[in-house]
Amino acid sequence: MAGLKIKIRKVLCLLLAFSPSFGSAARIVAAQVIYHPQPNSPLAGRFDWALQQARKDGLGKGFWVGFSIQRLMGEHSFIGSYFCGPSGRNIALEELIYGRKTASEKKISGEQAVKDAAHQALLSAERGKPERTVLKDIAILMKFASTGTRDPGSVTISNLSLSASLQGLPLIWLGVAEDKDSIPLLKDYYDKSTAEKARAGLLQAVALHRNAALVVPFLERILKGRDADSIRADAASFLGEQNDGRALEVLRTTIRTDTSLEVRKNAVWGLTEMELPAALEALIDFARNYPEKKIRVEAVQGLAEKATKKAVSTLELIAFHDADAEVQIQAVDALAELPSKEGLPYLIRVAKTHGNIQVRKAAISFLGDMDDPAAIQALVDIVKGKF
Repeated sequence: MAGLKIKIRKVLCLLLAFSPSFGSAARIVAAQVIYHPQPNSPLAGRFDWALQQARKDGLGKGFWVGFSIQRLMGEHSFIGSYFCGPSGRNIALEELIYGRKTASEKKISGEQAVKDAAHQALLSAERGKPERTVLKDIAILMKFASTGTRDPGSVTISNLSLSASLQGLPLIWLGVAEDKDSIPLLKDYYDKSTAEKARAGLLQAVALHRNAALVVPFLERILKGRDADSIRADAASFLGEQNDGRALEVLRTTIRTDTSLEVRKNAVWGLTEMELPAALEALIDFARNYPEKKIRVEAVQGLAEKATKKAVSTLELIAFHDADAEVQIQAVDALAELPSKEGLPYLIRVAKTHGNIQVRKAAISFLGDMDDPAAIQALVDIVKGKF
């Protein structure tokens, strides 16, 4: 699938012992944490104070400025990374900043909490149950190379319940921010930033918020602007996560008119992320009728993610009737990836009756990967010439 997605990432375990960037677990924590004296004051003023405080304290070798927002997320989902290795216990950001652990982690390590959450998420997926959403605290951390710049070199985003690499630098912590304060501040820093890496992080930080009225116009501006295609492609992916009617129309137009294949593919993936019924209709239309094969393939992959009856019937139609065998095979692949073996009857039909030998062979291969009596019987029938 194309694109950088906020959509919550599986937590990555970074092995310190084999990473040149982190010599020991001690480097994960900040050298010190400096707190704003009035954490309920306007965020822009808190941020200006942080930069002034950095100069006052002589933090010329670099420092972080951070604050947190709240976001609805899957109960077993995380943004960020945890760091594991032999060099002692890793400290979660919340424990580092506030001197406490989250309630779910009071009696177990952060790493074990993450592993337990991943295990529960797998069980939920196997049972086909949707993941319960809960409010979680997300830290947005901006790294400044020196006190003489207002341009962050990079941005780190992480659940407070995870550890993060602060590289031994001080952290100036500003407290909690509301959308109406954090989004304008991040947008302002994006517009002023000259580093593409920082702009990518700031774009993601804005898109984390679930305030479509504030986020969608910004993402649309970036998508239609002159930034690098990689940045504009990210904006297209992030638009899909807003689940907003205006965002849907922007993505449709982008797929039809943008000159960049990368951006068009990410816009298709943005449609996949949406839960709006109109997004499914758009995916079906692009999968069946778009003139460019690569976009049809991307839309077919998106239909597999939807896994509705209408999406499945469309995949079967494409598997038999698309003008390109590669797209047909991609539809067969999508049918094989459907949960609970929903695509099995369609795979059997393709394997037994499709007019293209290569497509039939692809379906037969997928049947062979399925541990199912019906799939095995279909293969036996094909071997015996029973169609």
